[in-house]
Amino acid sequence: FTAVSFAIVAAAPHAILGCFYSSVMEELTGPLQDVFKDLKKKWREFQDQEPFLDVVMGFIHAIDWKEPWIIAILVFHTIMLILALSTRKNSTVQGIVFFIGMSIVFMAERLNSLGRTHWQSFASQNYFDATGVFFSAVISGPLLLILLIVLINYLLACSNLLIKAKRKELAYKARQRAKDSQTNGASKKHD
Repeated sequence: FTAVSFAIVAAAPHAILGCFYSSVMEELTGPLQDVFKDLKKKWREFQDQEPFLDVVMGFIHAIDWKEPWIIAILVFHTIMLILALSTRKNSTVQGIVFFIGMSIVFMAERLNSLGRTHWQSFASQNYFDATGVFFSAVISGPLLLILLIVLINYLLACSNLLIKAKRKELAYKARQRAKDSQTNGASKKHD
């Protein structure tokens, strides 16, 4: 074999694998190109829609923030937030705040349908649509943020408790080793 023929034989597997690789890549990227085309089309449609900030501002302006029951909801959220932040060291109060918040979020669909049925008795307009957008944005959303604060506080408290327990365990093991070494040292003196 000459150097040229050896180079041809050595390059043959790479050429075969290269053809195989390119055909496999074409098979895999073909469907992905369709997906990318669809994504580009949806993105253009999304950009042509009304801007998100305008939608949010429209939602805010559609609500009569001076209604007593909406003010009561805002006061309730403020109290829950103050309790969640000020009672970080009191696990009982934190548990109560978490239970109340989760109960309301859990019953959100039922409360929304109840509000949709009886809105005339407490509101000037029907805020309670079938999809529950108002209830989610004004009641459940803020409560979930408060519950997230409580949950983060629980995680921090648990990690601090774990650190304290580990320190006590290490101190106990150190005392045990010191005690064992004193006992072994005393028994060697007697021998």
